Amino acid sequence: MPPAGPSTPSPVPRKILIIGTPGSGKTTLATVLSRDTGFPYTSIDECRICYSDGTVAGEERAWDHFLVECRRPVPEILEFSGMGPHVEEVRDNLLLSKIPVLVIWLVLPHNTCIGRARKRKKEIPYPFPWAPLEYSLPLIEDGIDIAWGIIWDTEPDFRAVRQEFSGTSSVDEMFSAIKKIVNRDGGYR
Repeated sequence: MPPAGPSTPSPVPRKILIIGTPGSGKTTLATVLSRDTGFPYTSIDECRICYSDGTVAGEERAWDHFLVECRRPVPEILEFSGMGPHVEEVRDNLLLSKIPVLVIWLVLPHNTCIGRARKRKKEIPYPFPWAPLEYSLPLIEDGIDIAWGIIWDTEPDFRAVRQEFSGTSSVDEMFSAIKKIVNRDGGYR
């Protein structure tokens, strides 16, 4: 029997976790990626809107629902900052899903993220006050960087990609770059 010829990689169903600071384009890209892949999309902010009332108990309810989505054994687009008190729980629940996980960290200049975050109209119920974006955004990025080094980029069962964009990158340019990352190891279709 002749040896098998080169094969086309088959689609790999997976969880795709998009992380980044406020204003980095997580929600926009996750929405487009969900539409393009047909995978459902869940974000911690959507869980807060649906399940939280702005109290600490409401915040925990929102996280409980988000973690259920993380561990469901189905392909899905997920989105949260990538840092904070629930980062290890997110990782552990993603591992429980038993399907491949691709983590994409969107990195844009601070001034771009701050400008975009200020334009946001959606009200998210959150029990703790936020510091001004000029102060909190760099701290959030530092928190993501720490989590990247000890959680996301070091987990052997995850594929982790840190993707930098200029402050002038369009949604189409960002989506094109993310689609190439997703397609590198078999794609999603």
